Amino acid sequence: MKYKILYMFLLLLLFRSNNIISQEIDTTSTEALFDLTLEDLMDIEIVSAVRQNQNIIDAPSIVSVITEKQIKERGYLSVDEALSSIAGYDVITDHFQPNLGIRGINGGLRTWSRLVKVMVDGQSVSFRSSSNNFLDASLIPIEVIEKIEIIRGPNSALYGKNAFLGVINIITKSGSTLQDNAISHYIADINDNSSFGISTIWGGEKEKFDFVFASSYSQIDNSGLALTNVPGSEIYSEDDISKKNEANPLSIFFKLTYENDKFGKIILDGTQQIINSNAEFLDWGALTHKNNISLLNSYERLSYNKYIFENLNTTLTVSRATGKPLKDEVFETNTDPSEWIEREVSYTGYDVTGNLSYNFDEINNFSIGIDYTTDIHDHQKFYTVNSAGTKILNPGGTDGKDQFNNLGIYLQMIFNASEFFGVNYLKNLTLTAGYRFDYHNIYGDVLTYRIAAVYHLTNDISTKIMYGTSFNAPSSVQLYTNYIYPGGIVGNPSLKPEKAKTLEWALMGKITESVNFSTNVFYTEIDDKIEYLLPYGQITNITAENVSNIYSGGIEAELNASLFQNTAYVNYSYQKSILEKNDPLLQEIKVNTALYPNHIIKFGDIYHLPKFYLNINLEGKYISSRIASDQNNFVYDPINYATNRYKLDPYLLLDLTISSTDLNIFKDSKAKLSLKLQNLLDTKFNYPGFNNYDIPGVGRSIYFRFTQNI
Repeated sequence: MKYKILYMFLLLLLFRSNNIISQEIDTTSTEALFDLTLEDLMDIEIVSAVRQNQNIIDAPSIVSVITEKQIKERGYLSVDEALSSIAGYDVITDHFQPNLGIRGINGGLRTWSRLVKVMVDGQSVSFRSSSNNFLDASLIPIEVIEKIEIIRGPNSALYGKNAFLGVINIITKSGSTLQDNAISHYIADINDNSSFGISTIWGGEKEKFDFVFASSYSQIDNSGLALTNVPGSEIYSEDDISKKNEANPLSIFFKLTYENDKFGKIILDGTQQIINSNAEFLDWGALTHKNNISLLNSYERLSYNKYIFENLNTTLTVSRATGKPLKDEVFETNTDPSEWIEREVSYTGYDVTGNLSYNFDEINNFSIGIDYTTDIHDHQKFYTVNSAGTKILNPGGTDGKDQFNNLGIYLQMIFNASEFFGVNYLKNLTLTAGYRFDYHNIYGDVLTYRIAAVYHLTNDISTKIMYGTSFNAPSSVQLYTNYIYPGGIVGNPSLKPEKAKTLEWALMGKITESVNFSTNVFYTEIDDKIEYLLPYGQITNITAENVSNIYSGGIEAELNASLFQNTAYVNYSYQKSILEKNDPLLQEIKVNTALYPNHIIKFGDIYHLPKFYLNINLEGKYISSRIASDQNNFVYDPINYATNRYKLDPYLLLDLTISSTDLNIFKDSKAKLSLKLQNLLDTKFNYPGFNNYDIPGVGRSIYFRFTQNI
């Protein structure tokens, strides 16, 4: 399979070389494809930091941006791949879903990236029953992404619950910005297993209407991976491998826009996300070969935007979100074919938001907003089903209110200190203040706020200091679920929101037109952190409790450069996080947090070869050692597991992508080819597991992708 992919790629490049000889080459347009300035990185406008357009160096937040161009040149196929390049972010996986950690903290068992708020054009896309964010290829077709704005740090003062340690806002293309309709295919060799994917995008504009539609479907096979024993344990042999570790993510996105100068702008958009995975490495039933997690997660939204007066803008949105399992979902906790586990869980959510924003001038701005959310839940319940058709509700869990209502009101003011205070020497200082009050019928009311100061040292360099608070609301699953298997997780209706406060300082800007940098120092305190308590004493099941506090500090530094024919980046993050909690045996303890490495180095370089219509991209990341999960350390040392803990080995991963620019394989239409070697060095490494094993990473894999404009 690997050699077939290489052969096909070389054959198509040879075909293109022969084709180039017989046609005139537009040198000017070709070189334009390799504009090596950093304008799209440092002068780019973002919308997520303050809900309105703002230059990235003026934003009162630590912001990184991944552009459409970077996604294409680096060969990313999903959002989690793109996020893996960002400083301060660490992505681990159980080969069901990525689990995003940030700044020294990972949510842990079954949390799947719930520490951040993930949005598409400002609309939350979490599976609301659990607040999990599914970041794999099912999230959104990668071709429809214009850019991804990543904010590190709290943002509940603007976005409310679950904008806890960061915000990820995926900005989509419109028909007017779509260069060409296209269909894209890829085939891959992953662990000597064949995989493939197909995606489409098309759209355009006509008169006052604008439309874009995108879809993607993949079949990914990670079979053949062997479990890694906890040190000192010999539970699994080399024959214990995944035999049916397949995933079939499907994603659909659409957006229809009508804009009229008198009427304003109205947008109808939506997504449908289908998660479908055999999930061989989950804590309740590893290598049963029969697990199949299948979920639908979607939203539809209607938005209206208009300038009532020249400087007064209003936005109104109404949306509906739904999520539920599909018919083919089944949980297997053992290899007994006579019984299995089924679950019931679903939600229907309705959001109504309104925002008024008044611009005094290009800088000074005042915004007020209100939003109301109601989520109607069918709380998660697991049933044991046998071959005779008998269905019995598993013990544990509690009943609770099935309707979650939240009312949020927020205020934000951005003002230039010189004009506000009448002091001329403060003309380069911009202040931002935001406050938000949330009232929820389950967990009560929460007040969050943030203040920030941005000072321009020069036109191209700014320094920032920010302080903000945030909260992470307990989900329906955390509050009320019953267990999958005896000793497994049960809900706790007494959970309180996790709360955080963060202080940040940053310095960023351009060193030259070809080099920019960003560096920041942060300190975060988290109160009432939810931890899963292991069974001990009178407790018979794993239970979520607000039992710990976390103190996390660190530094993040990024450097981007475009020199000669290279576009390169390197970033480094160091984080030190201390967890403080009461242990049943040791009483109050302070230990390093688990699951997250102290040191992360990421780098990449794209070498442009315009004469040969090629880009060569090499990306890498070094991940230092990390402490294994509490669940595995309980296996490692059942008595002193809280303090006597083992670590997973550090590792270095390299990816190589060779991609073409526009080719004329078929007459009057452009095409692109790419070949990606993932884990180029075939590094052996492990992700943290949550039962009695750690999870193997994928070895060297080959992806061949072909995109044809239509």
